[in-house]
Amino acid sequence: MKIHRCLVAIIQIALVMAWPVARAQEPTTDGYVTRKEYEKLKAQMLAMKQELDALKQENAAVSKQASVESHAVADIHKEVAPKQENAESEASADMHKEVTATTTPSVAELEASLLGTTKFLVAGWAEGMFEARNGNVSTFSASFNPIFLWEMTPKLLFDSRLEIEPSGGGTNVNLVNAQISYLLNDYMVLGVGEFFSPSNVFVERFEPQWINKLPDRPLAVYHGVLPNISVGAQVRGGFPIGPTRANYAFYVANGPTLNTFDARTAGTLDFNSYTDNNDDKAVGGRVGFLPIPGVEAGYGFETSKPGFQGTKFADVRDLVQSVDLAITRDSDLLKGRINLFAQYAWSKIDHAVYDPDGSLGFGPLPLTAKRDGGYAELAYRPTKLDNDFLRNLEMIFRWDHLSREPSGLGDPEETRWTLGLNYWLSPSTVVKAAYEWDKPAGQRNKNALFFQTAMGF
Repeated sequence: MKIHRCLVAIIQIALVMAWPVARAQEPTTDGYVTRKEYEKLKAQMLAMKQELDALKQENAAVSKQASVESHAVADIHKEVAPKQENAESEASADMHKEVTATTTPSVAELEASLLGTTKFLVAGWAEGMFEARNGNVSTFSASFNPIFLWEMTPKLLFDSRLEIEPSGGGTNVNLVNAQISYLLNDYMVLGVGEFFSPSNVFVERFEPQWINKLPDRPLAVYHGVLPNISVGAQVRGGFPIGPTRANYAFYVANGPTLNTFDARTAGTLDFNSYTDNNDDKAVGGRVGFLPIPGVEAGYGFETSKPGFQGTKFADVRDLVQSVDLAITRDSDLLKGRINLFAQYAWSKIDHAVYDPDGSLGFGPLPLTAKRDGGYAELAYRPTKLDNDFLRNLEMIFRWDHLSREPSGLGDPEETRWTLGLNYWLSPSTVVKAAYEWDKPAGQRNKNALFFQTAMGF
């Protein structure tokens, strides 16, 4: 548009300049231009000159603005281009880092893939107790039982427990169990090491003092009738049977030792010897059945040859069997929870003659060694009451029994009755008070008073 206007102006100037010549060539009547015609032409020329000057100024301004814009665009390009290049470079670098991090694992990740991911937990319990038993000196005792749990991978597990307690002028530290487990599938776990014997339900499930509802432990489960700890390998798990459930545990382990050298204990089993005395291994297990939630019944067994290899007791075989029952029910009628735990066991050892030549001073003593024992425990806690103090109380009654030593020369038959009252400071911290009536056959009573505080963590 501006160029068009310039062309028009130039044409007008050319016409003005050509006007006198044309005028001169035209025939006139008088041979000259009038004053009026001259002034008119002069005014037209001045107007065209002013318009031409204005066009020149406008054209110069436009050119200058275009130059400024051109330089500005160039500067912006110079400034933006490096930033854009840097941004693109940084984005490329970040993408490279991300891709590299994704595709190239670090040393720690490589080690984790090879060694597994470690998840470690320390649990356990601590207790302090006062015991005053008739015929013995009253005493305080304490113990600390840390449990170490290690998950190397989601399928590879380790668990171990220590028992630490003061004794005399020092401290006793005992390894209670140490087991490596592998989760084969949802229904089976393989384990190897030192583990709680599945046939002894109390030791496996209720022994921790913040779970055991009374300060002491029942008879039979720790007195040579049932195994406590086994060293070997086991397989265990559970599975549904329609609306019910079942669980199982079977193991092969070092067997117990048959006591043959002492008159009092002849014909009994020593489950505290964790090394075997012959090539025959103990085989045992337990099967549990849960017909409805909160109710479980089980049967356990163990059989072995407990005699020393190369002796006349090498072929003697023992069989331990047990039944157990656990019931936990909430009762609206009684406004609380009821727990019933019970187990009874029988031990039988093949016929043998102990001290056949009388060299030990109590033989010859022929016998088929039999022993039995067990317990039943009932607990009630009013968990549905509105009163906080009453809701935290728990009342316990226990009956436990142990038959006499098979030889008839050792401990007599013993039956105990125990009443206890607990107060729960927290779900895993309890204060216990209990009184126990204990009258072994033919002996003075061994009644006892207990106070205990236990904390699980």
